[in-house]
Amino acid sequence: MQWRENRRLRMAVLVAMVALALHLLDGLDRHRESAMRQHAADIGLRQRLERVAGQPEWVERAKQAEAELDGMRREMRVTANAGQAQAEIEAWLTEFAAAQKLSGPVVKVQDVLEVPGHPELVQVLARLDGTLPAFAQHSLVQALERGLPWMQVERLDIGEQSEPKISLVMRAYYRRAGQGVVAGTVVSEAAP
Repeated sequence: MQWRENRRLRMAVLVAMVALALHLLDGLDRHRESAMRQHAADIGLRQRLERVAGQPEWVERAKQAEAELDGMRREMRVTANAGQAQAEIEAWLTEFAAAQKLSGPVVKVQDVLEVPGHPELVQVLARLDGTLPAFAQHSLVQALERGLPWMQVERLDIGEQSEPKISLVMRAYYRRAGQGVVAGTVVSEAAP
């Protein structure tokens, strides 16, 4: 009853509905413009990919990259279970600490995790703390580089003292044993 008798209420509701409709139309227009820009970008990308696909050197580069990746995979260590993966990274870090002449090295191995998207791989997190001899920072970084790509440094903290304290957090990747691959080997040694 109040709706029919109160003209101001009807006008206020009408204005609110018009404002809501305009806001909705503006949102739809923005969405349409965004979709048009995305479509134009997708068409441009498709055209570039078609041009590249016609060039034989890209196919050769892709084959070369695949061969290099296969070579890297053959260098990966194989473990039978989580405990062996943890022992492998602990042994690697212990040898690394001895080679770098760290004093008071402490190795802490953490969990073994699945590698998302790669069920044949596991990753192990580990930490090494110790004191580095004077002026040995450069050789430390060079030695860490030799572990790539399957031993990756997550974090490296080096103190500013003459014999700096270091804290190294690493992530190591290992292939699970199976499919004719024996644990404790490098994949290339067990591959036919």
